[in-house]
Amino acid sequence: MNGTTKKSWYLNSKTTDIFFIVLCPLLAFLFVAAICEPRSKNGAFIYGSETPYWFAIAATLLTHMHVLLVFTRSHLNKSVFMRYKYRFTLVPLVVLICMWISPLLFGALGVLALYWDEWHSIMQTFGFGRIYDGRTGNDPLTGRKLDMGMCFVLGLLPHLILLTYLPDSQRSAGLIKYLELSQNIMTNYSWVLKAIRIPLYTFGVSYTLFYIQSYRRFHKEGYSFPKAKFALFAVTGITTILTASIFTIADGIFFGNIYHALQYVFIVLISERNNLSNLTGLKQKSNKGVNLLYFLVIIPFMIVFAGLRQTTSGVEYLAAFWLLTSLLHFWFDGFIWSVRRQDV
Repeated sequence: MNGTTKKSWYLNSKTTDIFFIVLCPLLAFLFVAAICEPRSKNGAFIYGSETPYWFAIAATLLTHMHVLLVFTRSHLNKSVFMRYKYRFTLVPLVVLICMWISPLLFGALGVLALYWDEWHSIMQTFGFGRIYDGRTGNDPLTGRKLDMGMCFVLGLLPHLILLTYLPDSQRSAGLIKYLELSQNIMTNYSWVLKAIRIPLYTFGVSYTLFYIQSYRRFHKEGYSFPKAKFALFAVTGITTILTASIFTIADGIFFGNIYHALQYVFIVLISERNNLSNLTGLKQKSNKGVNLLYFLVIIPFMIVFAGLRQTTSGVEYLAAFWLLTSLLHFWFDGFIWSVRRQDV
């Protein structure tokens, strides 16, 4: 099981990996805790009026900015682009035209994007875990499905459990707004929320115990525990539980978007350094020039487009285009960043 060559466990450096990957959920939680009010203070459950409007705008801007960063890998990296050139050109154009022609398709893809976003966020944490497994010398396929399930338990299950505590007066409006459910479904089946609370708790605890026992068995068979992976999982789980226990649903969304986006900004930087250096002719030894290019040119450029998205998303044809960028972000990541193919 331990057949690969052991490497340095970190992707960039010990300090940056710990700060921008492992402890990033804690950083996001501290942001939320410093700026947002606990829901117990005002009785708000879905969105607290005390949460500053600028914070909501900034978190959304960060989210939209990181979505666009995938294009630095898909379209600016020649080796990647040539492998999937039709996926990067023809398919997006066809999908965009279809959304312009069919409002029904546009609406359906909007709902798909909502749930795909959650899966995508879970899979990012999962992907880092797979990478750290490989860096430690383990077979990155060992425990793959177990980790996938655990990332669901740690990253999303606490938010699902929070929904079961929605007050009756806010339940329909909250779920219709955040889960894109119809009024008819809420009228007939909203009672299911309270009914699944105990099963969700039971599943979370049971799966966690099963996960721990499974990895203890792997360890006896020669598996080496990657500290970074399990620290990331633990930090993600603890901070997600704390956020869901203390803050509103909206604040929980901001929390998840912040750490997901910051981790993404980091992984794109370190994975695309050589490519950006080759494109611009900057020296690779110190990485200072590439870092400056990234943070002073590329990131601000993406922020400008993210701002355009936030101000023009109500325009019909542009709304379809911006939705397409989100869908492409999820889709491109799925086959560009592949631990199994050693593309990361």
